[in-house]
Parts: sequence; C-alpha cells; structure tokens
Amino acid sequence: MGKKVAAGGGSVVVILLLVVLRFLGVDVIYEEGSDGEPVVVINDGATQDSGGAVDDGGGLMGNDEPGMTSSDWYQIYFTEPTCPDESERRGGIDEIMADDIRQAREQVDIASFDLDLESLIEALIDREENGVFVRVVVDDEHTPAAAINRLRRNGISVVVDDRSALMHNKFVVIDNRVVWTGSTNFSSNGIYCNNNNLVRFEVPQLVSNYVAEMDEMYDDRAFGVRSPEATPAERFEANGVAFENYFSPEGKKVEGIIADWVATADEEVLILAFSFTNDLIGAAVMERAEAGVEVWAIFEKTGSETEYSYYPELRDGGWEKVYAAQDGNSRIMHHKVMVIDRETVIMGSYNFTASANDSNDENVVIITDAGFASPFVDEFLRLWEEAEIE
Repeated sequence: MGKKVAAGGGSVVVILLLVVLRFLGVDVIYEEGSDGEPVVVINDGATQDSGGAVDDGGGLMGNDEPGMTSSDWYQIYFTEPTCPDESERRGGIDEIMADDIRQAREQVDIASFDLDLESLIEALIDREENGVFVRVVVDDEHTPAAAINRLRRNGISVVVDDRSALMHNKFVVIDNRVVWTGSTNFSSNGIYCNNNNLVRFEVPQLVSNYVAEMDEMYDDRAFGVRSPEATPAERFEANGVAFENYFSPEGKKVEGIIADWVATADEEVLILAFSFTNDLIGAAVMERAEAGVEVWAIFEKTGSETEYSYYPELRDGGWEKVYAAQDGNSRIMHHKVMVIDRETVIMGSYNFTASANDSNDENVVIITDAGFASPFVDEFLRLWEEAEIE
C-alpha cells in the first residue's frame, strides 16, 4: 500500500521532502495531483489494519489513515461525483483507463452497458488505427447509436445485445494481461456524477475468465441464459489471496453464493446498494441481523422506498445493531458492494436483484483480503457521513 501526501508550497518543498524521505529509506514518487498541486506518493508496502467495527458510542470506526488503493496486482478507484458541466468533465478515472488502453499492442476487449465517454472511444479508435484488434460489446438500450456508428465507421466491429434483458457488464481487457471491472458505467455521468468503483487487476486467472466471457458474447453471440457455464477459474488463489469470479445468469447461482458469504459474517456486514430487492440475499442479511451481527447499509434513494426494496425492512426491523440509510448524492449512488467482516469484498456489475441473477449479463468478483477490503470500508465510511439517516 502507499499514502499520498500533498506537498504544498511548490517544488522547493517537494524536493526537500523527497530528500528527507529517501534519507529515511522510504520509497517515494513525485506526481502532480488532480488540482495541479505537487504530491508525493509514499510506497511503504504496508497493509491497513482492518480494525474494529464499532466504537464505544456505537458508531463506525475507520482506519486511522485511509491509505492508497494499490498493490502489485490491483489498483482501486472511486469516483468523485461533483457532476460539473459537460465542458468541465475531465481528469476522471476514464482518462486513466483510456491511457491504459493506449498501451495495448495486440488486443482490447470492452463490454459496456453504456458507452459514451469520448476519452474511451478515442482510445479505442487510436488502437484500431495502430493495428490493435478491438472487440466491443454493448447493450442496445443504453449505448447511444452515435457512439456505435462512430466506432464502426472507424473499422471497429461492435456486437450489440438487443434482448429485453440487459448486457450489464462493465469491463475492459487489455492484451490478455489487465482487466478493469467494477460498478462504473463507461459514461460521462457514470464517471463524473455517480458514486462508483473500478478496479484494475493484473491477475492472470481473472483475465482469462473475462476473455472467455468476451468470447461467448462477441464470437458466439451467447447472452443471458444461453451463455454457457464455462468460466475457466471460478475459485482460485493468487498472490496469497482467495478469489471467486462468477458471471450470471450462468447457472442462476450467484444469488446463492452471495447469500452464503453473508451467512459467514461473524461481526459486520457493510452494504452499498444501488438496488437491493433479491429475497435470498435479503433473507441472509436479516438472519445475520437476528443473530446480532452488525449490518450497515446505504441504499441509492431512487427506488429504495418501494415494497420490493430491503431498505424499509432494515430501517424498520427493530434490530439493535442494524443501521440503514439513503445515500446523500443528488445523482446516483451506483455501487454494488458488500464487505464481510472487513475482509471479504463482493463487487462487480451485479445489483442485488432477481434480474441480475436470472437474466442480465453480469460479473462478480469476491476477494478475501483485508488489505483489498480496506479502501472499500473507507468508501463506505465516507458515504455514510454524507448519507440521509432517519
């Protein structure tokens, strides 16, 4: 892990800080921050203490230092949704991903529920013009026709899922080496207005799984329930960490897997839910609440008051250690995340709904590692401070 330290005071301070830190044996890198101020990145190799769940006053406790969100096999990103005017939307995660795409030398795969980001479209066209094989799969209901046509005019083959169900994936694979995935739609609003996460993985087994899924959609036109159960490595260990990786609706089993993970919680379940209506997962959460496990949940406000949502169930259930709130973003809180006992993270494109399990094309990554979980805990804490609590 590492930490970012705003240097302030210009280049002289940066140089002095670099000299002192290197004298102390700390590995440092100079960068320019998003606001143009100099930043020193301290790569200390440390992992965060997962810490306790609740302080003496019954409130969530975070880590003393939020820390960086990277290691040698992942980089975790969270959007900062200020939702500026379209003309001012720059400097976001999309530009980091676009720069990564431009490093491709052989192949880029992108499966996107919504694709309208100029940065990504230009990067894909640039790679196609430089002889890189570009494969694109989109959902017809949400990707603008203008974007699809522009890609095709520039020689890129675009496969469109025109079912009533959704191709809801959001992932990019670069040179069979890197995969980006998370909750973030590749749209301007997804990056600049909505709360989202994206993770860049360099884990060969994960990459192989996403390439196989892309092959099914792009080559075989196999979507939804027609998609075969052919993920090369659903469960594996890499970098000393346990991974699980699933694609729904293959076997319609993901809801049960998530429910089983919730059932393992001994101390705490943290939930960030754009939509949470799945009864099997909901029953597992409430069973943990009945058992005295702490449940903290933030729901996207839109749709959270319906009879199908588990927000009213958790808010009004009367459990001593259950805390439920609506998000404070005036736009969309789009995460689909659960953190179990501050060690296991469930993330991806999968909303906690029946349609995600039964009909939409989705992906889920489950990682058991306290260091990986720590930034997701910090994101939850940040959003809890902004949430609307009744």
